[in-house]
Amino acid sequence: MATFNVTAYTQWGQQVYVTGNRPELGSWNPDQAVPLSSAAYPTWSATVILPADTALEYKYIIKAVNTPVVWESGPNRTTVTPPTGTYITHETFRN
Repeated sequence: MATFNVTAYTQWGQQVYVTGNRPELGSWNPDQAVPLSSAAYPTWSATVILPADTALEYKYIIKAVNTPVVWESGPNRTTVTPPTGTYITHETFRN
């Protein structure tokens, strides 16, 4: 399991998502990415059930209707999910 928390300042109508190399994260397909909640804006978050002890690559993206997907800059983020419990991120969207 992983809880993704990312600080991202967005415009009205934009939504932040996480996507990555696992089917649970949409397999890099923006249309299948996991939406994050803006309940604690500017921190966006979501919890995803992922297999334990699994290598992940992921990135945050911003989507809005009728606009291109904005991928965060830089290399893919990487981690390995823990054998038990929840992996928790506290990150900032890289423009």
